[in-house]
Order: sequence, then structure tokens, then C-alpha cells
Amino acid sequence: MDIRNLKTFIKVAELNNFTKAAQALGYSQSAVTVQMQQLETELGLPLFDRIGKNIKLNQYGVNFVSYAIGVIEAMEKAESFAVESKNMRGFIRFGIVDSILNSVFIQILPEFNRRYPNISVGVTVGSARDIEQKIRANELDYAYVLDYKVPRKEWIRLREEIEPIVFVCNPQNRLAGKPKITFEELITERLLLMPPGEGYRYLFDDELAKRNLYASPAIELADTETILKIVLSENYVTMLPVFVVRDYIRDGRLKELKVPGVEMQQWSQLVHLKGKAVTPQMQMFVDTVLELLPPIRE
Repeated sequence: MDIRNLKTFIKVAELNNFTKAAQALGYSQSAVTVQMQQLETELGLPLFDRIGKNIKLNQYGVNFVSYAIGVIEAMEKAESFAVESKNMRGFIRFGIVDSILNSVFIQILPEFNRRYPNISVGVTVGSARDIEQKIRANELDYAYVLDYKVPRKEWIRLREEIEPIVFVCNPQNRLAGKPKITFEELITERLLLMPPGEGYRYLFDDELAKRNLYASPAIELADTETILKIVLSENYVTMLPVFVVRDYIRDGRLKELKVPGVEMQQWSQLVHLKGKAVTPQMQMFVDTVLELLPPIRE
């Protein structure tokens, strides 16, 4: 429904005359006549009694006036909101672990900037422990972590998913062709893992402790993206979230190693501190994230 036709209708209703309405709006009388005919056609109802050269609102027209005013007011509010949102200024402090940043947020952050060019986002990348400490200290507005499930009493969780962690190697590794391997066999390979206490390393160490085993990784590195690059080209075994390696497994550049009896997972969680005041800028940020963020796992 054309907003111009509604505005013309209200002016005609106010003056009860096509000619006077046309003069007030700077239209020709024929233009006003066409607009009113278009509006009546859209509604499927006559809005005027036309007797000779005289026109007068009928009961349909009288009843429709309040609806037309409501639509125009709603449209004006929407336009005002869009302008205010685009011009709104502010700064969002966002903490995130590198694996999720590199997998999905490299598209979301530029899109948020396109939508709200005057709202800056300061991104802190770190381990889940570092990010959690900063959000507890109110140094961050939002955090996206990959870790144990965060206690409900401390955080408001806006999104959460279980994320499987898997062992992978490149196709040249001797284990790549085996349908399944034991954990004991796996730890004899050259291992490239996070340092103790970082990322998903505690899951691996828990499995070692259960079996009273010991393993010495060839390389310990606290950067998911670098780990991935090394394993793609070199003969190491590592463990990474499924959402990081899914595409590489599909196209054959990495092989998932099936280890019966070993099932590892973490939680991805978008959180903010309970009791924190959510500003309009913060709400715009989280609304954009929740709109654009696909399920990390399938």
C-alpha cells in the first residue's frame, strides 16, 4: 500500500474536497482522483460517496481514517528508527576464543560494521579462561567461549551448543586409513596439542588420567588456526572442534581418527554478566550476531 495514497486520503478526509486537497498537497486534481481510486481498489471497498460533482466520506471512509493515520505513524517511526540506528554511536567490548572467531565471526563483524558504521567493536581474542576472567571483571560486554558449561548463576546465556572435539591428521599419516584406532596407539604418534590448561587440552589429559597413561606432545601451541595450518601440511595428529575441521574432512584434506571409547565435547556459549545493563548498542550487536550466526555444528 502506497504511503503517498494514504497521506492524500487523510488530507481529502480533512478537507472533504479533492480540489482543495490537491492544492494543499501540490498535486493536480486528476492525480488525487487516481490515488483515491488506487486506494479503493487495494482495499476492495468504496471510501467516498460520489453524487454528481460532490464527494463525501462514506462510513467505510470514516472508519478507515484511524487505520490510515496509524499506518503512517508506524511508517514514520520505522524510518526514524532506521536513521537513528544508523547514526547511533558507541563501543562494544567483545571477547572470543580464536577457533570461533576464525570459523564464523570473520563474516559477522564486518556485516555489523556495515549496518552500524558508528558503533565500534573492540575484539579481545584469548583462551576461554582469559575471556571469562575479563567478563567477570566487567572488562567485556559480551563473550563467546568454548569450554565447560558456564554456571547459570553468573551469566546470562544467549546461545549455547554442544561442540564435539575430534582427532584429525592429514591423509599421509599412517593412521589415516584405519577404520578405528585405540587411544594407546594414538598417543604414540607425533602430537600437536594446546598447552596444558588451554582450550580443549584438558579433555585429552582427562583421557590420559583415566587410563593411567602419559603422553609427550611434539609441539604445544595455543593457536587453533596455526595448529590447523601445520596439520594440513605436516605429519601430526591433533584434536580440534568439528566446526573448525568439518570442511577439510569433507574435501579429504584431513582425516578424522575414530577412537572407540573416547568422546570429547565442549560448549560454545554467547554470554554476558548477569545484572549488566544492556544498552541499545549492545542489543543491536547481539541481535545481529544471533541473526547471522549459523549453527556451528550440523
